[in-house]
Amino acid sequence: KEVPYFPSTTSSFLNGMALLPKDDFTQKFDYGPPMSKASPTNSHVLFMYNTHKAYPSSSDQQPSIEHPQGSGVTILDDVEKATENCDTMNVVQLNNPGNTRQCFAIVGNYESYHIQRWMRVPLEGGKLDSAQPLRAVGRGHQSNGINQFLPPLERDIQKHWDVLRTYFESLDEVLSELKPIAKKVAKDNTIIVMTCNMGQSELLMNFICNAKAKGMSTENVLVFPTDKETKVLAEGLGLATFYDEKNFGEMPSSEAKHYGDRAFVAMMFAKVVCVQLINHLGYDLLFQDVDVVWYTNPLEYFHDTNNPHKDFDMYFQDDGAHSTRYAPLSANSGFYYVRNNPRTKYLFTSLLYAGDQILRSHSHQEALVQLMNEYSSLFGLRVKVLSRDMIEFPGGWHFHKKNKEFMMKVVKEEVSPVIFHMSWTKNKDNKIKFFQQMGQWYVNDMCIAHTRDDIVGNHGIADHDNASLIEPCCLSEPNIICHYRDKPSKIPCRDVDPIDKGRPSFW
Repeated sequence: KEVPYFPSTTSSFLNGMALLPKDDFTQKFDYGPPMSKASPTNSHVLFMYNTHKAYPSSSDQQPSIEHPQGSGVTILDDVEKATENCDTMNVVQLNNPGNTRQCFAIVGNYESYHIQRWMRVPLEGGKLDSAQPLRAVGRGHQSNGINQFLPPLERDIQKHWDVLRTYFESLDEVLSELKPIAKKVAKDNTIIVMTCNMGQSELLMNFICNAKAKGMSTENVLVFPTDKETKVLAEGLGLATFYDEKNFGEMPSSEAKHYGDRAFVAMMFAKVVCVQLINHLGYDLLFQDVDVVWYTNPLEYFHDTNNPHKDFDMYFQDDGAHSTRYAPLSANSGFYYVRNNPRTKYLFTSLLYAGDQILRSHSHQEALVQLMNEYSSLFGLRVKVLSRDMIEFPGGWHFHKKNKEFMMKVVKEEVSPVIFHMSWTKNKDNKIKFFQQMGQWYVNDMCIAHTRDDIVGNHGIADHDNASLIEPCCLSEPNIICHYRDKPSKIPCRDVDPIDKGRPSFW
């Protein structure tokens, strides 16, 4: 008599299993997270059947799903037929961060859509210790004892309450001022949303000058400046602005010196508010950081009805950092598109309320990914992360981490990206240098680190109040400068020092 894979004691929740091709499965059932391609040690999906009724219709396949056939678990190459009788399907992604001796348990019980993680650690927490019993831990608890996810402290909660108080006290007035501006800017019910302070204004200027040089319209860009100087500068570049002095009035005007510092965290709140307000007003939106340049207008990609990902609620650039902190989405919060619907409205309302978590983690991205992960499970929010393996949406991960062949194709124009996002870069000064090397810097040096009044005065422009900054500040050709031989560059930069000691030339 054949012995089945699973005995009758599990028949209420497990009856058969098979292996399905990973790439075929994840392509057919694309639920959003970036997927690694099949490899020799990760080429199949372990697929389990809860009931005999879910087996494929073919009677030839059914015996091998229930019983070993002498060559291990059976492989079903046709994903369509393997799933044809599944009325519902739960998908779990597995990995082994920290390369521990990991085990998995499937328990027949009251259903759960979360994974409970256990680890051998002391009762008070700490490093993995095999002498300890298994204890329940949060999913961010690492084997080295570091916990990636910490609850907000009392000071974070109180500070966020103060911020929310200002937000709600001014909300009606803010919306009444914003509505006519948004209505005028919107095109096809879509607004491109950006926020910027004076410390980052050169990058905003480069985005506009870069787009102008390539003949692309920025008429439906709405900038939320966090200081008056940036408001005036952006308007001089022909952009629509909304300066929310009540919520942004006390924000720092200097640029962030590094990831997570005070200026960086303050701008995270600005990112939350500007997107939430536009989303609340009923518009689709593209949010992007100022360190983005276009090769083509990205709205053409997101509005394309033939786009294979057209049915998702949100689209994100892949951050590249496939770490526990951003699992399972690794969504970059500096470039994303949002369709307006009840699911996205509640998401961004919830993100507004989660400001204390942003303060605690120093990351708008971390809080956003946590909420999207939960709401995908709870409400069916559909979030598509555009894989880092695609050529359309490269960024800092490609610039700093990926092998140089891809970036060489970018600078030689052998591939056609939609945008480039200079993420993964320590500060503004380096971003400017890297854009200059790439041949994507279109700002006149005389306009860098200057207010609109300074620029107008330095150029002797007569009509001071109505003067455009496009002509004095925007170049028709890129200003290409070599800075570091080891970073991607439009031209060979072999004669300059590397930024990372000992690194060879990119060319």
